[in-house]
Amino acid sequence: MGEENFLIISRKLLTNKDINMNNQKGFANIVLIVLVVILAGALGYVILVKKPAPVEQSQTNNLQNTEPTTPPPANNSVSQNPPATKPPVTPSQSLPTTCVDETHTVGGKDLPAVITSISPTSGTVGTKVEIRGCNLAGFEGDQIAIFERSDGKKLTFYGSVYNEKMMTVTVADNCPTGSETGRYSGITSSCETIQALPGTYRVYVITWGDEFKSNSATFTVK
Repeated sequence: MGEENFLIISRKLLTNKDINMNNQKGFANIVLIVLVVILAGALGYVILVKKPAPVEQSQTNNLQNTEPTTPPPANNSVSQNPPATKPPVTPSQSLPTTCVDETHTVGGKDLPAVITSISPTSGTVGTKVEIRGCNLAGFEGDQIAIFERSDGKKLTFYGSVYNEKMMTVTVADNCPTGSETGRYSGITSSCETIQALPGTYRVYVITWGDEFKSNSATFTVK
């Protein structure tokens, strides 16, 4: 009878010990689960709350970068109001009606040539132009008329006869072949070709060099 009670008591003690151990294991499992939940919550907080901040900032930056920019003001002086170009200045066609003839005497004074008329005042290449005035003949009776282009190139024409009052020249290219024979030397040499291009020319006569240059008229090559 005593042994039976001892066995019963021993079984109860073992049973209580197992229950206590199971309770301890259950508590440990609960603690572990709680820790896992806390860690998962913390990790989720970091992912869901902390991460979006840079994305939001990036979106803000993108929105700022996509704002329309105001184009720089147009340069009105170039695009809308181009600088006015001045027309080429041409000499006045108002010519003197009279002139003083020089006297070819010993000790006489050489006077510059004077143009009183030019006819016609326009024409094509090949047009004969009559220039009237006084003192139109220079060295050895040479009559030299200069037709000066707007770019400064000069066409030189010689009159055909000695005449102080009138000279006739034909509008043409100068040195069309690239060579010419000297009027006094008779030697052929190279020269610059100058074309009688369309445009308005300043016309004047020289006799004893440029210091004896006449007044200017105009002629238009068509």
